[in-house]
Amino acid sequence: MKDPLKALSTQPIGQGDLAAAEVSAQGENPVCGDKLRFLGRVGQDGTLTLAFLATACPATIAVASCAVQLYSGQKPPAGPPFTDLRQRVQELGGLSRFEGHTLGLVEQVLADLFRACQADPKDS
Repeated sequence: MKDPLKALSTQPIGQGDLAAAEVSAQGENPVCGDKLRFLGRVGQDGTLTLAFLATACPATIAVASCAVQLYSGQKPPAGPPFTDLRQRVQELGGLSRFEGHTLGLVEQVLADLFRACQADPKDS
């Protein structure tokens, strides 16, 4: 990882529990052992407050931090592809070929979380 992205692994944005979380999704990469859980709360205006918990490599923590930056305060997108997340990771220096698996895990867990947000009956 380049320095801008590496900074998000040492000073993550949104890492920690989210009080009154309404939805969550988690995933694990069975090859490397990374575990990631996103927590979300949808406001009355439909915007998302997002946080994550991770036992993972620095790259996963950095990409999860990018996701929190991008999607908190926004309405949850319908789902993949998350080209805006991939673009943001590239803008911050990108991932090495050894770290690329990180995007797959983060995108999978985000997709599950956003589906849960769409299914949330409180907006009905």
